Amino acid sequence: MKIWNNYGSEHSLNLVIIGSFKEEHEAEAFEQLTDKITRFLSENSEFDVDADRFDRKTLDFLGKENLFSLTPQQLGHLLYDVHVSRHGKEIRVSSDDDVNAFVSLLIHKGARVEVFSAHDYPESKKS
Repeated sequence: MKIWNNYGSEHSLNLVIIGSFKEEHEAEAFEQLTDKITRFLSENSEFDVDADRFDRKTLDFLGKENLFSLTPQQLGHLLYDVHVSRHGKEIRVSSDDDVNAFVSLLIHKGARVEVFSAHDYPESKKS
């Protein structure tokens, strides 16, 4: 008889990203931008998250939005199970996945960014 022991773990990041803008309209514009990108990616059958380069349709879209800092893999983060909410001048992103594309987008749009694990800071209290 053989006895086999295996250990595994299912670990979620429980990541929280908070972007604080100087003006409320900037946070609103960011929220609209992420909605627009997500809608475009969901409807664009040519987008390939595993590609080394963007397809022409995606490249044209990114050019119109003046977004050139993301890779196809990062852009795919917007298709993950992510919750984005806005409260005044603040954008809050929460996900169990690594969604560093949101950090890049927030910085690109002028936000101050805070990133933490909700495992360690469950009530998202700022220190």
